[in-house]
Amino acid sequence: MHHPWRELRRLSSWLLTFTHLPPGVRAECHWPKRMILMDRRLTQAERRSVLAHELEHVERGPFPRWMTPREEAAVSAAAARKLIRLHDLGEALAWADHPAEVAEELWVDIPTVRARLAGLTRDERHYLARRLAHRHHHHHAEEDHHGAHP
Repeated sequence: MHHPWRELRRLSSWLLTFTHLPPGVRAECHWPKRMILMDRRLTQAERRSVLAHELEHVERGPFPRWMTPREEAAVSAAAARKLIRLHDLGEALAWADHPAEVAEELWVDIPTVRARLAGLTRDERHYLARRLAHRHHHHHAEEDHHGAHP
């Protein structure tokens, strides 16, 4: 499991500050001050997801404003890939009925789940298709197993 808090500790020159940010802004990365500002109202899973995202920004460095949409997409995809292992994603998708359940199971926020799904490689999509094709088979096998041992 990826630990963004450990990664932050390794970046000893960077500071994380919790504050109130404007609506819709969950965090900001300030390279000149080497500071990440994070909205204090975020849940733990959101903090983990947002921190991983901001740490990707730190690693990639500043970028021109006109590149923002492309850079945000690349950073979101990279952070999601670090936070969500393919096997864990497959297991969560196999039983969850809603993106919020998948996110809760993986200890991330919904945008991170969506970014991971959007960034799947062809091989990863095939793996998930195979795993999810067996979704009902595994579920019924567990029910039968639990039923055999009251």
